Amino acid sequence: MSKLEKIGNDIWIAEGPSITFLTMRITTRATAVRLNDGSIWFHSPVEFDESLAAEISELGEVRFLIAPNIYHHLFLGEWQRHFPEAELLAAPGLSSKRSDLTFGRTLGHATASAWPDEIEQVLFAGSRAFDEFIFFHRPSSTAILTDLIVNIRAEHHTVRGRLIARIEGVTYPSGRTPLLYRWSMKDKNLGAAAIAELLAFAPDAAVISHGEWFREIATDELRHRFSWLPL
Repeated sequence: MSKLEKIGNDIWIAEGPSITFLTMRITTRATAVRLNDGSIWFHSPVEFDESLAAEISELGEVRFLIAPNIYHHLFLGEWQRHFPEAELLAAPGLSSKRSDLTFGRTLGHATASAWPDEIEQVLFAGSRAFDEFIFFHRPSSTAILTDLIVNIRAEHHTVRGRLIARIEGVTYPSGRTPLLYRWSMKDKNLGAAAIAELLAFAPDAAVISHGEWFREIATDELRHRFSWLPL
């Protein structure tokens, strides 16, 4: 059975095992994009799996491994060892946190030109916790986010886990930005500017790393989930 699900033109997702966060068990998800030159852009890799790696290799040569914030790094080591020619592009600050990894360029203006007219790159800033790079894949009209929205099904969680999920505001179908992250914002206008830029692309779909993602009417969904910002 395939571990990749094609969700649009030259874009696939891969579901990984759950991880524990604030006593909640949250699902994980990676996104693979095939660029115009046939190479693969692999966003926020899930736990390494040989069969998944083989499927990705069939799509094309893995050229980029993307770590969009300083917390999405748990599984990068094994993927980098398996694809040593791939360039690890990471959010600022991650290289000092993971000295065991070999980093290429830092995500920013220099990397945006690596995939012109294919993937747009927007920095969500303004938080005391962490900044996150969000992306928009033009050929499939898909937004790609990581931790800025969490939308988990809580029915199989412990009582404590369900309680934490409700307090954090991340329970499906109404999951949004976790409460702790919302509280961490020191400049909501910066975050709002990033989301406004993303909404201007009018994405049809939006992939998130944790929980149920948005397969349709994503522009409306994103506007609603980020209504805590002054959009």
